[in-house]
Amino acid sequence: MPSSITQNNMTPDDAPHIQLPIETARLTLDPPSEADDEAMGKMFSDVETMAYLRFKTKEPHGWTKPDIVDRRELQEAGIAKGKVSTYYIHDKRTGELAGVCGANNIHVDERHSDVGIILWKKYWNNGYGTEALYEVMRDLFEERKMHKLTYETTEPNDGMRHFLEVSCGTPLTYILQDELMCPSTNKWVSFYAYVIFEEDWPRIKATLLETMKRGAAKYPQ
Repeated sequence: MPSSITQNNMTPDDAPHIQLPIETARLTLDPPSEADDEAMGKMFSDVETMAYLRFKTKEPHGWTKPDIVDRRELQEAGIAKGKVSTYYIHDKRTGELAGVCGANNIHVDERHSDVGIILWKKYWNNGYGTEALYEVMRDLFEERKMHKLTYETTEPNDGMRHFLEVSCGTPLTYILQDELMCPSTNKWVSFYAYVIFEEDWPRIKATLLETMKRGAAKYPQ
C-alpha cells in the first residue's frame, strides 16, 4: 500500500497529498498530530536527546507551545503540497511518542530529497531508527521514485554515522565545514553528508531487512 495518495477528481498538481500511517513490527509512523505537541516540545527541548543537534533546542527556555504548533503546521502544509513527508514515530506497545522522521525538500522533477530522524534518547541503540528509516526510504525510492536521498548529520553523531556507513554501506560524500554557529555551545557545527542513490537501494534494502530480522530476535515484542 502506498504511504501517500492524492484526492480523487483533481489533477496531480492541485490535489493535496494525504499521508497514510505506516506500521512496523514495533512502531507506527503517523502524520503530525496536535495530540503530540506537548511531547514533541519536550523532546526537542531535551538536551540529552538533542546532544548532536544542540542548535535546535532553543536553550535556555526550550520550545514553547507556539513554536511547536508553528512547526507542525508547516509540516502539515508541506505534506499537503507533496514537498515534505513527516512521520511522528510512536511505540506500538505504549502509544508513546518515540521520535520524528521523514523527508524535507522533496523535489519531484529532480527526484531528490533530504532525510532525517530524531529519537528520544531512551529509544537509541535498539533498532527503532532502522525500522523507521527503512520505511521512509522505501516510500521515497519505491513509491515516489526518488533518484537520490541526502542525509546530513553532525561529526560526533556516531550512531547515525554508523547506520549510514556500516548498516547502509554508504561512504561519506562531503563535509559542510563550520556551517553554523550553535548558540547553546558557542561552537561551530559541521555537517557530514551522505548521499544514497536509487541504484543503491536494492542492496541497502536487503541489508536492512536482514538487520531487522536479527533485531526481531534480539528485541522481542
